[in-house]
Amino acid sequence: MARPGARVRTATLVAVCVSAILLFCIVAVVTNHGSSPAKPTASPSALGDGWLSFRLPDARRALLKPDQMNLAKAAQEPGPGTSLLVFLPATGERPLGYREFLRTASAEGFSVLGLDYWNIGPSVTRTCLGDARCYGEVQQNRFTGADPSRFSRIGPENSILDRLHDSLTYLEQHDPAGDWSQYVHGTTIDWSRIVLAGHSQGGGEAGFISHLHEVQGVLMFSSPVETYGRVSARWLDHPGATPRSRLYAFDDVHDVYHARIVGSWRRLHLGHEVRGDVPTGSHALLSTRVLGTPLQTHGRSVNDRTPLRPDGEPVFAPTWRWMLEQVGGRDDAAA
Repeated sequence: MARPGARVRTATLVAVCVSAILLFCIVAVVTNHGSSPAKPTASPSALGDGWLSFRLPDARRALLKPDQMNLAKAAQEPGPGTSLLVFLPATGERPLGYREFLRTASAEGFSVLGLDYWNIGPSVTRTCLGDARCYGEVQQNRFTGADPSRFSRIGPENSILDRLHDSLTYLEQHDPAGDWSQYVHGTTIDWSRIVLAGHSQGGGEAGFISHLHEVQGVLMFSSPVETYGRVSARWLDHPGATPRSRLYAFDDVHDVYHARIVGSWRRLHLGHEVRGDVPTGSHALLSTRVLGTPLQTHGRSVNDRTPLRPDGEPVFAPTWRWMLEQVGGRDDAAA
């Protein structure tokens, strides 16, 4: 049995510990008073050389899914002649996985925005397969958040349209020298100043959006994957708002989805397919280079796992640059 003195010392020690814990909790509450985890105020992270990565600091951010970092850089001399390239990643990928291509676009005079969006779960092509109407229903819902269906049910807060608008507004506030406000007027996006680019599902979405809005240009990498045997996405059946002369596409002949991609190109009437190790000179470009397995090949037309040359430059950089030149980074660059 413990002696009375020992019991007193033990009780005193317990009281001291409890008091310390209570004091810590009070300090923590006071320190965090007024903060709101649903509306963070963090500034964008600088990655060097003018690049910014950021998440949308909005009260509805808790509803965003996915919530990956967006990646942006203003043109070196932003102004009325500067075009904006908006890049949409493939299924399950994030903008930070395409830094080499985005750097190339920046070097060509574009302001650049790699945009996070709803690209999780089954891809559009795996969801729709032989259902011609399904493709457009999924892509419309992911673009605007409207018209949910059994194939796709995201709300406006997760839509590409809202994320793009909010990202440009955010950049206008945090990087005013970048002149990001020239691409959005109130709630309206100035599509005529925008080049849409994307990989796989993102490339298909870029093509779909260009059917609804006339954009400056479209670059589709390993995409669209929107034919299935004799069936093709319904939206491919008619001309869109953007002239076909502004659409360019690139893939590799060893891509696991090669047949479905080329089938989509033909439905878009992109014209003669040019093949080569590092092809240029056509709206429909096909590399014959071996890049790995067919599935690996599907990604390596544009993501950061693209093979590098001995000097460290991506092997497909000449193809990327040629495509970017066709859709123009600045008015004076096309002169």
